[in-house]
Amino acid sequence: MGQEERFRAELRTQPFADYSEYMDYIFACVNYRLSDYIEGLMEKYAAGQGTYKNVMYPDIEIAYALCNDSLLRFGSEYEADGAGAPGEPEEQIDDELMELLAAMSAESRPEEKKELSVEEMLSFVDERLAATDTQAVRLPFYDLCRKLEWDHFTVFALACAILSSTQTSYASVFQIVNENGSLTAPTVESAGRLYFGDNFSITGAYGEMSVCLEQLLPVMDLRVNKNMPFSTVLTPDKRMIDFLFGKNPLRLDEDYSRFFTMLTDGKELHPIMANAPQLAAMEISWEQGVRIFSWFGDEGSGRRFFIRQFCAKRGMHAITLNCKKLFAYDFNFVEHALWAVNRECVFTGSCCCLNDLDFREDEKEKYIGYMDLAVAKLREHGVLIFLMSREKLPLKSVTDEDFTELELPTPGNQEREDCWRYFSKDYALAEDVDLPEMATKFLFTPGKIRAALYQARSFATMSQEKEISRAKLFEGCYNQMSSELTQKATKVKANFGFEDIVMNASQRETLQHAIDQMNFRKQVYDNWHYTKKYPYGRGLSILLFGAPGTGKSMCAQVIAHELNLELYRVDLSKVIDKYVGETEKSISMIFREAKKCNVVLFFDECDTLFAKRSDDGGSNQASNNNKTALLLQEVEAYDGVSVLATNYKHNIDPAFFRRMKYIVEFQFPDPDTREMLWRTTIPKDTPLGADVDIRFLAERFEFVGGNIKNCILNAAFLAAADGSGKEVCMRHYLMAIKYEFVKTGKVFTRADFEPYAYMVGLGEEEED
Repeated sequence: MGQEERFRAELRTQPFADYSEYMDYIFACVNYRLSDYIEGLMEKYAAGQGTYKNVMYPDIEIAYALCNDSLLRFGSEYEADGAGAPGEPEEQIDDELMELLAAMSAESRPEEKKELSVEEMLSFVDERLAATDTQAVRLPFYDLCRKLEWDHFTVFALACAILSSTQTSYASVFQIVNENGSLTAPTVESAGRLYFGDNFSITGAYGEMSVCLEQLLPVMDLRVNKNMPFSTVLTPDKRMIDFLFGKNPLRLDEDYSRFFTMLTDGKELHPIMANAPQLAAMEISWEQGVRIFSWFGDEGSGRRFFIRQFCAKRGMHAITLNCKKLFAYDFNFVEHALWAVNRECVFTGSCCCLNDLDFREDEKEKYIGYMDLAVAKLREHGVLIFLMSREKLPLKSVTDEDFTELELPTPGNQEREDCWRYFSKDYALAEDVDLPEMATKFLFTPGKIRAALYQARSFATMSQEKEISRAKLFEGCYNQMSSELTQKATKVKANFGFEDIVMNASQRETLQHAIDQMNFRKQVYDNWHYTKKYPYGRGLSILLFGAPGTGKSMCAQVIAHELNLELYRVDLSKVIDKYVGETEKSISMIFREAKKCNVVLFFDECDTLFAKRSDDGGSNQASNNNKTALLLQEVEAYDGVSVLATNYKHNIDPAFFRRMKYIVEFQFPDPDTREMLWRTTIPKDTPLGADVDIRFLAERFEFVGGNIKNCILNAAFLAAADGSGKEVCMRHYLMAIKYEFVKTGKVFTRADFEPYAYMVGLGEEEED
């Protein structure tokens, strides 16, 4: 069956049975033109017009036979056994034999194959496509052509490139067409010579070839020579061949698997339990033609979840791109990776989710530049774009297109409780677990609730517990603490209670009142409806000031211990940043993340941040004023507990004291307090010598609690290393006190240690 039969008019309305039949027709268009073109070359060489006839003519015969063999199979759906198969070229062929072979080939070639032009054959294919149910019959090649609105010449050029890449025997064919033994794939120009035949000219075909390059660039990694653009070699890579003919067309480019993945997986999605209005808002914007959306919110807030919901409703795929990883590379690499993800969106009909778009202030210019590039490349081909970040993005600096910004706030209390109940239904919870309490205590997103339950089960399993207890669930919740917070603050174990700290009655009473404000806040604010009158500043802020070593840090632990909360000491060296605006961002982040897990924030030496403001006009002072003002606002707005300690009360901004709910001064301890410190700090199991005089130590040496603690510990080690090491005696405590004097730079005399001066080596003549 020849060209006339396969392209007869009666078949124009007949649908394609499958993908193979469709591609047979596409490749037949190429083979007809190859056969005709090579035949012309053979005649040209046989007439002695070919420059390389003696070298290339045997290969021409092989190439010609290969094309005709393909056409015979296409025409008869039958593969002749050895007919027209390529053979080994003879070593020497004279001119007469070449003429004879040409004549024989002309007689044996399929008749009437020159009747239809490529344009006519492809138009015939288009008519059969129109009769085909392309939803029922998967046609990736056609889908790509239709999606990118390719011209017939572009379709033909890509078909040539596919043949050269998938069938090694066609390498010799395109060597002949290119008249270049080292070039085994078609170029734009050689595809034009095949397509237009005798009518080809650079000027006449310039428009079609130029458009072909533009249309292929989104899906083929072409190395275009700007000086000779039509010499560009057309070679589809493995990813493109996999998409067109592979078993898993949705498998993304392996070269960039580190950066982008398929977000949609076809699995059943959880129900929407929080922030449903945000999804409805996106639906409305979509219907109004918006194609750029910015989702911002905390980790686990549901940014990816809502995109999957949106895509599932429309039968779409979504590819997510990790911008934090990608944008660390140079421009050329980023540009090519963006080309690759754009191609994946074209191939798979996916939208693109630009994820992890949070950046430092010093990275802002680079990120905006890369975002501009990404949005421009994706929107050039109509790709729907989602930008995902924690903070609101400066999109007006990125695109002129309409966009919609959607924030996913922390769910309300009832929404959080619904999430706890839904995600916990597959877990065995102990009787002491109170889900409403978890919803109230932890201001978590749905994703963090789910992760907390999963990790709590892991902790319970490691402890060989069949059920998740309240303690394990709390442990799982605290494990959701943001990594950003743990980089700026250090967790401190709150092991000390009221019974472990020595303070006067006034201090103890003040701290007890402060703790009561947290223990009874639900009764006052909720049950007695004080929230209406006091909607702001419902947290607890305590300022501790006094000399070093008087117990301020220990008091912070007592507060956290009594409230059964986690304690985090803010590392000010990691908060203060040289870049403008970064310190403020860190401060806001600390309070925001602490709020979610309801932890106690402890700012030691807070005068570093809460310095007095001034109006000297300097830029540095203005920046410091901004930091102080922001801290004051955050402390007042924080609904949890913030404890601040300083050694220098006079250095703190006066406005700061007004915003503190409680201020506790730690005075220098009197002898009675010091004696209590000595007795309570020495462990009960310490073997004390009979000569130890605690009252003498308290009256004679004016130490604060920190110094006393050091002396007690050092004395224990001195005793352990002294002889039998059975008891801690008076001389050990006195030696430890002597070392403490030396360490702190204080002057001491023999009189300070009398009547025990001899125990520390201070004779009658020696004096320091």
